[in-house]
Amino acid sequence: MTTDLSASYVLGRLLYTFLCSLPYMVLILYSFRGHWRFKRSVTFLLAFTALTFQMVTLPIRLYLSEYIPYQVFDILTNIVYIAFIFATIKDHIGKLIFTVLALTNLGDFVVVSAKCLEGIYFYDNALQKYYFTYHLFIVIVLAAALPLMYFLLFKDMGGHTSKTVIENGKAVKHPWRYLWLVPAVFNLISLHHFYANGTWDVETSMDPMSTLYLFAISAGSVLIYRIIVRSARLYEKNLSLMAENHTLSIQRLQYDSLNDRLENMRKTRHDLRHHTALLKQIRLSGDLSALDELINTYTEQNALDQPLMFCENKTVNIVLAFYSETAYKNSISFSVKADIPEDIFADSKDIAVVFGNVLENASDACREVEGERFIDITAAYKSSANGDHILTLVVKNSFATAPTVNENGVFNSTKHPGEGIGISSVKSIAEKYGGTCSFTHEDGVFSVSVILYEPLGSSPVQGSDTL
Repeated sequence: MTTDLSASYVLGRLLYTFLCSLPYMVLILYSFRGHWRFKRSVTFLLAFTALTFQMVTLPIRLYLSEYIPYQVFDILTNIVYIAFIFATIKDHIGKLIFTVLALTNLGDFVVVSAKCLEGIYFYDNALQKYYFTYHLFIVIVLAAALPLMYFLLFKDMGGHTSKTVIENGKAVKHPWRYLWLVPAVFNLISLHHFYANGTWDVETSMDPMSTLYLFAISAGSVLIYRIIVRSARLYEKNLSLMAENHTLSIQRLQYDSLNDRLENMRKTRHDLRHHTALLKQIRLSGDLSALDELINTYTEQNALDQPLMFCENKTVNIVLAFYSETAYKNSISFSVKADIPEDIFADSKDIAVVFGNVLENASDACREVEGERFIDITAAYKSSANGDHILTLVVKNSFATAPTVNENGVFNSTKHPGEGIGISSVKSIAEKYGGTCSFTHEDGVFSVSVILYEPLGSSPVQGSDTL
C-alpha cells in the first residue's frame, strides 16, 4: 500500500502530531511543576526539542512507513515522549510510567472521539483521515477533556515525592513500583479492541458504538486511576510524616541534650559557693587527693571545655552542640569553624537533616577507631558574585572500616541491609537546593562536602522559623 505523501496529507499529519503532543506535554509539566529537574528555561528547551524532533522527522517516517510497519514508528514516538518526561521530571519512576500509560489511554479516547464526531457531521471528510475538520474536533474534545483530566487525575499526581523511610530495619518500598500495571492493562484492552483485525481502520473509529465502548473503558479507568492516585498521595503523606517524625525525634533529642547541659550549668553556679567552701577546707587540711577527686568530678559532670555556642544560627548550633557532647563522651577531638548567621535561605528542617546525618555518620565511624579520633567541621554562609547566597559544609572524620559501595555507586548502610538512608537524605536535600554533595575516603579519613545554593527569588528564612 502506497503512502500518501501529498502536501495536504503531510500538513494534516503535522497538525495532528502537534495537537497530540503539545497539550499533553503542557498538562504533564504543569501537573508536576514542583518536580522539574531543571530550571524553567532548560525544561522549556527540552520540550521544544522533543516536539520539534517529532515534527521535523515526520516526513521521513511517512516515507519509510511504506517499507517498515507504522507501529514501529508509533513505538519510537512514544519512546521520545517517555524520555522527555523522565528527563524533565524528578519523581518515582513507577509514578512516571503510570502517568505515561494513563495519558496514552486517555489520549486514544480523545482522537477516537474526535474521529467519531467528524464521521457523524462530516462523513466524507472523515474518510480522508487527516482532513482539517478532524483537527477541529480534536481541539473541541481536548478543550473539554483536558480540564477533566487535570482535576480528576493529574492535579494530585504531582504531590509529595516519597522519601525513603526505615521500618523494622528495612527500607519501605513504595507501591508506585507496581501500580503502573493498572493503566498498562487498560491500554491492552483498548489495543485489543481496535487492533483485533490486525489494523486500526477508520470505520472502527467512526462507529458510535465502538466509541461508546471506549468511553466506558476510559470512564472506568479514570475512576480507578483517581482512587489509586488519591490513595498513593495519602501513602506519600504518611511516608513524609514518618520521615518528619524521625527528624523531629532527632531534633528533640538534640534540644534535650542542650537543655540538660544548660540546667547542669545553672546547678553548677548554684553550688559554686559550696565548692568554694569545700576548697577552703581542703586547703586547710592539705588533703590533695580530695582536691584531685573534686576537680575530676566537676569536670566530668559539667564538661567545661565544651562550648555552647558555635555560630549564630540556632538550628546549626543545636546540632553542633549535641554532637560536640557526643564527641566529648567518646574521646573524639571535635573541631568546628562555623560562620552561619541566624537568617539563611534554607529551611531549618533541611539544615537539621543535613548537619545531623553527616555528623551522626561521622560520630558512628569514629567510635570504631582505636587510635586518634577526630571530627573536623567547616561551615560557611557566603555570597556569590551575583548576590545569591551559598551554604557550604565540609566534614572530615577518622574511620576504621572503609564503607562499602553497591553496584549503583551508593554507600551501603552500616546499620541495616541496603543503601545508607542518611547519605540519600543529604543528596536529596542538596538536589532540592540545586547544589551538590560528595563523599570520599582516603588514608583513614572520610570527607563529606555539601553545597546548597539559594533558590531564585527566595528570601532568607527568618529566625522565628528556625527550630
